Amino acid sequence: YTTANEAHALLFEKVADAVIKNQDGFTSQNVADLVQAYAIAGQIDQNLFTSLASTAAALVGECTSQNLANIAWAYAVSNVEAPSLFNDDFIQKCLEKENDFSIEHKSQLHQWNLWQEELQSNIRLPPSLGETCYQTFLSNAPTPMQDDIISELMAIGIQPKGETLTKNGYFLDALVEVDGNKIGIEINDSSHSAGGKATGSTILKHRQVANLEEISFVSVPYREWNKLGKDRSRKQQCLRKCFVKLELGFN
Repeated sequence: YTTANEAHALLFEKVADAVIKNQDGFTSQNVADLVQAYAIAGQIDQNLFTSLASTAAALVGECTSQNLANIAWAYAVSNVEAPSLFNDDFIQKCLEKENDFSIEHKSQLHQWNLWQEELQSNIRLPPSLGETCYQTFLSNAPTPMQDDIISELMAIGIQPKGETLTKNGYFLDALVEVDGNKIGIEINDSSHSAGGKATGSTILKHRQVANLEEISFVSVPYREWNKLGKDRSRKQQCLRKCFVKLELGFN
């Protein structure tokens, strides 16, 4: 279901119940695959992640670089604190596998590092590894902003900045300021949701940008926008509705 980009809440719930009751024989790969699947689909089962923390902690020694990164990222998405898992032993294992992390996995570790900042914990990646992961995260290509969206924002009295890179490495399609509030504009295409539910990547991005950089989000529905064609009046109304959802009093 995760690979197919489909959300099936009841199925995820039943699997979680079974896992919570019995984790005998789990390997580090089993744990990594499971939490990764839930995180990607945006299925945040607090009880499941809490239950798996001790199992994952006991298996850190056998984790591959991929396992480490996937588990770290999944817990960052879930926002379930797990000090028994993310401790000095976890950091030491990351250092042992430092040369094995792929581009994707370094990006995941950067987001985990940001999560620790959100939690104000005392656990962080060592500076050298943290910087490497940050620079790798920056290399992720941003989604191109549609020129007509910028034009219509200007038409309703909002002066947007184009593609913006936040201090923590997140790309925004545009950044605007309304009534003193910083708002990131994001094109909401199919990669941002599964079965009408936000994906883990979207959940994590929005939460970390809001918590660490005090930037809210306005999502412009890509399909709806394209259906409006050249109707500028309706496009402008679509944007107004997006801002009204933030209760900024924009008309």
